[in-house]
Amino acid sequence: MTRIFISTIICLLSISFVSAQGIRGTIKSDEGDILPFASIYVKEVGTGTSSNLDGFYELRLNPGNYEITFQYMGYESQVRKISVGNRFETINIAMKTQVISLATVVVTGKAEDPSYTIMRKAIAKANYHLLQFDEYSAEVYMKGTGQITKIPWFIRKTLAKEGVDTSAVFTSESVSEISFERPNTFNERVISVRTSGEGNDNANPNSYISSSFYLPKVDNSISPLSPRAFSYYKFKYEGSFRERGYEINKITVTPRSRGDNLFEGEIYIREDFWNIHSLDLTTSILGFVLQVKQIFAPIEGEIWMPVTQQYNFSGSILGFAGEYKYLASVSDYTVTENADLDASVILVDEKIEQAPEEIAAIKNKDVEGGVKEVFEDDKKVSRKQFRKLMKQYEKQEREEQDEPDLLSVRTYRVDSLAHRKDSIYWADIRPVPLTNKEVVGYEKADSTYVVEKEKALADSNRLDNGDRFKFGQLLTGSYYKLGKRLRFDYDGVLKTVRFNTVEGWNFDVGGTFLWRNDTTSRLRITPNIRYGFASDKLYARVHTVFGIGERNKRNTFRISGGHYIAQYNPEALDPFVNTIYSLLYEKNFMKLYQKDYVRISWARRFNYKVTVSTGVEWANRTELFNTTGYSLFNKEDRAFRPNRPVNDEVSTGNFSNNRAVIANLNLTLRPWVKFRSYNGRVYPVQNNAPTFKVAYRKAINNLFNSQVKFDHLEIGSEFDFDLGVRAKIDFEVEAGTFFNKGGMQFPDFKHFQGNRLEFAPLDVTGGYRLLDYYQNSTQQEYLSVFSHIQFRKFLFTQLPMLRFSGLKENIFVNYLSTPTSGNYTEVGYGIDNIFRVLRIEFVQSFRNWKASEFGVRIGVAAIFGDDN
Repeated sequence: MTRIFISTIICLLSISFVSAQGIRGTIKSDEGDILPFASIYVKEVGTGTSSNLDGFYELRLNPGNYEITFQYMGYESQVRKISVGNRFETINIAMKTQVISLATVVVTGKAEDPSYTIMRKAIAKANYHLLQFDEYSAEVYMKGTGQITKIPWFIRKTLAKEGVDTSAVFTSESVSEISFERPNTFNERVISVRTSGEGNDNANPNSYISSSFYLPKVDNSISPLSPRAFSYYKFKYEGSFRERGYEINKITVTPRSRGDNLFEGEIYIREDFWNIHSLDLTTSILGFVLQVKQIFAPIEGEIWMPVTQQYNFSGSILGFAGEYKYLASVSDYTVTENADLDASVILVDEKIEQAPEEIAAIKNKDVEGGVKEVFEDDKKVSRKQFRKLMKQYEKQEREEQDEPDLLSVRTYRVDSLAHRKDSIYWADIRPVPLTNKEVVGYEKADSTYVVEKEKALADSNRLDNGDRFKFGQLLTGSYYKLGKRLRFDYDGVLKTVRFNTVEGWNFDVGGTFLWRNDTTSRLRITPNIRYGFASDKLYARVHTVFGIGERNKRNTFRISGGHYIAQYNPEALDPFVNTIYSLLYEKNFMKLYQKDYVRISWARRFNYKVTVSTGVEWANRTELFNTTGYSLFNKEDRAFRPNRPVNDEVSTGNFSNNRAVIANLNLTLRPWVKFRSYNGRVYPVQNNAPTFKVAYRKAINNLFNSQVKFDHLEIGSEFDFDLGVRAKIDFEVEAGTFFNKGGMQFPDFKHFQGNRLEFAPLDVTGGYRLLDYYQNSTQQEYLSVFSHIQFRKFLFTQLPMLRFSGLKENIFVNYLSTPTSGNYTEVGYGIDNIFRVLRIEFVQSFRNWKASEFGVRIGVAAIFGDDN
C-alpha cells in the first residue's frame, strides 16, 4: 500500500513538471556580460519576473501568444512576440547599450539646463500620478540576500575556532498579496515565507515598496520629485531615447550638498506624461548606504507602476561590515482607474513658455469645475495651477473621510501556514530562480534550521504550559504562564543589586502579574521587596494598574502603596549609575528618604488629542541617614557627603519628618496630532504636532493629619520640527509658581533634571548638562527652557567624508530662572553618532551672564537616547 501511495505521488509530481510551460533563458549584454535583476514583463497577464544574479530567468505562462518586454537600465528595451506551447521555450536575450540622443541644446552662461523644465513638470504631476487610480492589487515576490563582508580580525579568529562560517549567505523569500485603496488604505497578506538560517522569519521586507518617489519623502529622504526638490538638488539633462513610441528623458540627480537623506543618481522621465520610467538612486541613512533601482511599466492605459525594484543596503559599525540586497518582483496587477483624471493634461511650464489663461475655477477652489476644465475640456494649465488643483482634489477627498486626521490605514498579516511551504511549492511559485550559491545555502541551512526550529517550538510550548521553577532563576529571573490569560514576570535578584550610602549593598527584587482579557482590558500587579544590608531594613510596596478601553480612548486606574525609599529629586539619578560613582569615586549624588504611602490615580485618554489625569497621595515621610562609608578605593582627599540635599533657598535641605496629603490634576493637549492605523489599532504620529501641558498640585493641610500646605501651578509645551533635511529643532519650556504655602517640605519643591556625571545618558531636551541635582530646586516661581538643533552640515560635517559616516553636529542652549539660579544658562556643542553609538558634548555654563563652569559630557547617540 505504501509503495502504491509513493508511486502515485511521484506520478503526480512528474505530470506537474511535464505540464509546466513558459519561457526561460539568460539575459546578457551584447558583449556577453551577465545582466542580473533584469526586468521581464508580460502586459497581457500583468505579470513578470526578474533575472537572478547569474542572469537566468524563468517565467511560467499558459499556452498562448504574448508580447514580452525585457528591460535593464542603461540598455535598450527589447520587445519579443512569443508563442508558448506545452513546454518551456528558451529565449536568450542579448541587450544593446542604450544610445542616448543629446538634443542640440547648448547651455551657456546663465541659460537653464533643459532638465529643469522636465523636472518642474514631473514635480507638478507627482501628486496626479498618486491619484490616477482608485485602487489596485498585486502579488509581490521579495527575495533578500545578506552577508557579513568584514569582521574584526581578533573576532574572526575566535569564530573560526568555533567552526562558525562567517562567509555564509543568508537568504529570505516571501510572497505577499498587496492591495491599495485611495486615499490611504494599504493591505498586505504574506502567504509564504522561507529563510536559509535564523533571524529573518519575522522580517517584513515588503514594507520597502509601500512608499513612492511621487511622495515628497521616501523613508525620510527627500524625493527628487518633492515640491522642494530644487532647494536640495541640481539636475542635468543627459539626453533621451525612444521606447515603445515614447520619448524617455535621462536626468542626472545631484545633491547640492551630499549627505544623509538625499538621493544621487539617475531618473528617467517620460516626455509629455511626465511620469517615472525608471530610476537608479543612492542615498545614505546615518552613514549606511542604500541604493534603489526601480523599473516601471504601463499597467492600465497610461498608468505606469513599478514591476521590478532593487534595494541594496551596506554599511559598517565598530569594525563589522555587511550588505543586504532585496529584489522585489511585482506581478498580477489589477488596477481600477480614477474616472475623474485621465491622461490628457496639457501642462505648460510658465517659466519658459507662454503662460496660459488662468483657470478661474482653480483660483476659486472649485475642485469639480477645475477638474472639468483641465481633464474634460482639455484646457492648457500652468504647472503651478495644476499642482494646486491636485492638492485641492486630495484635500477634498481627505475631508470627506470619516476620520480626516487618519494619514494611513495599513493591515499586515502572515498566514498561519506561511512558514510551512515546502521546496516543491517554492520551485513552482518562485518567479526569480535561485543561484547555485543560494541553493547550496538552503540545503546547508535546512539540515540544521528545521531541527532548531522544532526544538524552539517545543521549548515555547513547554513555557506556555508553565515553566518549572529552577533554583537558579531566583538569581536570573524568568517568566511563568499561570493560565491562558495570566503570566508572571520575575526580575531576578542579580539585576537589582545596587549600592548607596543609606542602605549599603541592597537588592530591590520584584515581579509583575500580567492579566489580559482582550485588547481592551488588562491588569498589572507589581510587588517589590527591598532590603539594605548596612541599614538592616526591609521595605515593600505594591503597584497596581488596571486599563480598560481601546488604546486611543483608554481609562487607566492605578493604586499603589507601601513602606519604601524615594529620591528627593525623582529625576536625579539612575540607581545603577549612582552605584558606580559611589563605589569608584566616593560620590553619593543620590539623596533618599523613607516614605510610607498610599496613592490612587485615574487617567483618561481621548483619542490621543486630550489626556486628563488626577490622583491623590497620603504619605508619611521620614529622613534617612548614611549607614556606610564603604567604597572600592578609599582616598583621604575624598569622603561621602551627608544624605541631605544642599539647596540655596533653604538651609539643611528643609526636611523634617512629616505627613502630607497631595492631590494633582493634569491636562495634556495635542490638538493637531495626526494618526496612523495598523492592524485595526490607531497610533499617533510622533513629533508632528506640539504638546501643551497644564498641571496643578495641592497639598491639603490637616486632612488625615497632613502638616503640609501649598498650591502649585505649572504650564508647559514641547515640540520639534524639521527644516527639511538641513536641521532638526527640539524645543521644550516649563513655567510655574507656588502659592498658599505653609510647612512645605523639600520633596515637594520643583526639581530639575541636573547632571554632575561625565558619562551619563543625555536626553536631547529636558535635562541640564552641568546643573546640580538639588541646588536650584525651588518652592517659588520658575522658568525652564531647552532648545536643541541637530545640523546635517555645520562645522566638521562640511567634509563629505565625515558627513557620509553618519556624523551629526548639534548646538543647544538651556536656561533656568529661579530666585537663586542667577539666570543659569548652558551653551553647548555636540558631535553625535560617533561610531554609530556615542555622543560627546562640550558645555559652558553661565550665571548672571558670566562664565561659570566648563564641562565635557559623553553619552549614547541621540538616535538611541532620545525618548522625546
